[in-house]
Amino acid sequence: AEPPAPLRRVRRREAALHHLSRESSREVLSECAFLNAAFERARTAAPAPRPAPEPSADVVDLFSGRRATRASPYRDEADEAPDCLAGRVGALLDLCREARRRHADATGTELRPGTLHGLLRYACRYALTEGSLGPDLYQLAVAARGFADDSYAHEVWEVATDYPWQTDRPEFTPIDLDLRDVAENVRTIRFRPLTMQRRRRLMKVVGKRPRERKPGDWAERFGEGVICSYPPEDVALEHYGAFLRKRTVRVLSEEMSRAVRFSSSLHDGVDIRETLRNWHEGHIYVRIQQLVRGQPGDVVVIFEDEPMPGHGGPRAAPKYPWLMTWQGEHAEEGDLALYATDPMERVIGPGIGRSLYGGFALHRPPGTMFSVWEDPFFRDARSKAELLLLAALDHTTEHFVVFVAPDPPRQGMRQLARRLGKKIIYTPLGQLSPIALRKIQRFHVLSDHGVRAHAREYIDAP
Repeated sequence: AEPPAPLRRVRRREAALHHLSRESSREVLSECAFLNAAFERARTAAPAPRPAPEPSADVVDLFSGRRATRASPYRDEADEAPDCLAGRVGALLDLCREARRRHADATGTELRPGTLHGLLRYACRYALTEGSLGPDLYQLAVAARGFADDSYAHEVWEVATDYPWQTDRPEFTPIDLDLRDVAENVRTIRFRPLTMQRRRRLMKVVGKRPRERKPGDWAERFGEGVICSYPPEDVALEHYGAFLRKRTVRVLSEEMSRAVRFSSSLHDGVDIRETLRNWHEGHIYVRIQQLVRGQPGDVVVIFEDEPMPGHGGPRAAPKYPWLMTWQGEHAEEGDLALYATDPMERVIGPGIGRSLYGGFALHRPPGTMFSVWEDPFFRDARSKAELLLLAALDHTTEHFVVFVAPDPPRQGMRQLARRLGKKIIYTPLGQLSPIALRKIQRFHVLSDHGVRAHAREYIDAP
């Protein structure tokens, strides 16, 4: 007689071999694809030869008379990490770092220092409470959402489940499987995009993030050599430039005004602050507002400066290698000179690249600024910020140039501005709203004007 069903061996007449589809591999793998890929790379890579340690003398502690403990000659002290970050958890740290990079590219925001180590400590302790030695993908995603936000947790899931050796032309028949097809106990985590947290968008239907059919499919649209900008971002940039010009006029007006004791004329009105400050004198103070001669012209905004090639000594690959001068398309849009990250490294849709400004210069009137990065007149600029400032001083028709940057311009730039009959008005970057700056810093490059019709579907995707 055959044993009972739980002990009876299941006999299958035939077995079939299938290729797991890309979407299915994100769900049904027992280990996340990032760890599988890390294991394959470590398994196939040849071990690096260890250099012979340099001879060194023994170190003796003069107080105890014992030999001091020497660190291993193969250990790099700069890369020291806690023991809990070795092995599997060390690979998870690399995963979180890659997700942090993508999150910064997508949102323009940086995580707080110490977030990743705190995240991994929490995930490890969460795993221990459930009887596991290391965190799984669910526990890691929960920790990422708690220490950052849903956007970063979604990037963690994207990086963890992306298997790099997937192909669109498999040797075997592809098959689609859901996690519930292979497991009974399934835990679900839902990522809520930030657009759903605003009341005016409660009726907006947020679908899945669009994906390209095969890697590099969306980037093929950039091969025609024609690019353009995204109009809503152009409008926002022009409005921000107008805001900086008005702010500069207000600051100059306040600097040129003065308070005097009231005698026979109220001038520009009673100065309440100065009157209260000198209340013990028993006098009223009035303000004299002097007229600001000249108006702000070009606006230069620097988020992060970089040296020009040939200045500053040896340097790694630049963070903002993309140099461009754009012409305004109509009278309401000025010319724009910029340096930014390469939009081809972050393609988010068909013919749509995402980039971050390192700095830019707004110029009016349109159609009068050309190829500032190739102009030999600016070859003495030490950094990209100085080149944009030189271009603004050379092209502006007004007396003032607004310069917003983390650091003020050097004295030589101010002297050059005086010789040109101009004046640089410096505003520290920290005095402006960081939320507005993050919105302005991120922009998109389109492969042609036809992409503008559907660009919003990919730019505003969660």
